[in-house]
Amino acid sequence: MLIDYHLHNHFSPDCEADTASLLKEELGHGVRHVCFTNHAEWFEKKEEVAGVFIPLEAATRFGEIQKELEAIRPQFPDMDIRFGAEVQYQKQYMEDLAKFIEATPFDFILGSVHIIDGILISGGRHAKEIFGVTSEETAYTHYFDDMLKLVEWGHISAVAHFDICKKFGHQFYGPFKPEKYKPQILKILETMKAKGIGIELNAGSLHKNCKELFPHPQILKWCLKVGIEDFTFGSDAHELKRAGTYLPEVLAIAKEVGIKTVSTYDQRKPTRHSIS
Repeated sequence: MLIDYHLHNHFSPDCEADTASLLKEELGHGVRHVCFTNHAEWFEKKEEVAGVFIPLEAATRFGEIQKELEAIRPQFPDMDIRFGAEVQYQKQYMEDLAKFIEATPFDFILGSVHIIDGILISGGRHAKEIFGVTSEETAYTHYFDDMLKLVEWGHISAVAHFDICKKFGHQFYGPFKPEKYKPQILKILETMKAKGIGIELNAGSLHKNCKELFPHPQILKWCLKVGIEDFTFGSDAHELKRAGTYLPEVLAIAKEVGIKTVSTYDQRKPTRHSIS
């Protein structure tokens, strides 16, 4: 069963693709369950910045997203189309983000960390400003420190691209070895289990950059060991040609590490579907 629960459209500041075209592309890849997870923060596409969360702007924009999805669902009767968002950890916005999430009828919320020590690490432009001047242990430890703060905050359904620090970090430090950070990672996973937070298998860099799944398969094995039950798949598409891509590869990795189910969400409540 293929799902794509990390998908951006023209309402996201870093995407221009229209919704209908994205859905047709997903159907072409055999995907029948999607969730649009546009960024809650706003920024200019041409700039690699973390973005700012403006409650009124977000409420207005996501109200428009909700209306568009309601209007488009009858055109795609064979698809389950859900309403979500991606929120990133930035300490100064978390109180307002919590209020926004609770006031909006989301089906699913992805939580992410894109910043280390004030430097955006999900885009390549600023990678050398942190990875080029900081040791791996410092950079990655600070990244996972914020990941723990995100899951302790807790207003999310699943963690997105859990180890995205390796996306460009590998160019400076070599392959990511999760065992080096096992105690820190296990504390995050145990907190996720306690709060009912799932984890995403993200295909965004399977074909480029570090050419690995987020997260590393070893982390997925630790997820199973601590009892995490909800797993989602995401293409992390920000353009039409990427929608629904590499999800069969994600499914194969999930089966290989022993994951038995994939979760879809309705009003932030998961339903688990067998993938065997």
